[in-house]
Amino acid sequence: MDRSFEVLNSILAGEHMAIEEYQSCVDVLSDGPLRNHLTSILTDHKNHATRLAYYIQMNGGKVREGAGLAGNIETWKNRIRNLGKVKSEQMLDHLYSGEDKGLARAVQYSERNLSGADKELLEPIFADEHDHLKQLQKLKEGFFYQ
Repeated sequence: MDRSFEVLNSILAGEHMAIEEYQSCVDVLSDGPLRNHLTSILTDHKNHATRLAYYIQMNGGKVREGAGLAGNIETWKNRIRNLGKVKSEQMLDHLYSGEDKGLARAVQYSERNLSGADKELLEPIFADEHDHLKQLQKLKEGFFYQ
């Protein structure tokens, strides 16, 4: 069971990284449809993190909070990038890339290392992540922020 907690904590760290990424983007956007959509995705990531942490705790594991060193470095890079006037398209490209890579990594970890019950917990989270990719693609195509 320890290996599954390690994997779940790794996926949780990815959720924290996503929270930081989306938060840093939302912080620089003025009110409007793009900010609202990104805030909605941010809220999903916060809910995923809460769900994962609760599951780990309730099953006897120790929750590791935060995105870790790599996540903190990425957060600072993103915040510095957003100090300048970042175009929405660049921001969306960055978020899409992070979401895509994070989801692929999480799915790969879970496929190799988790039991059926753990995978069951992740199914709705992964479904949300796939929806985020679709939403970000539509945003990139200009459907929501013209």
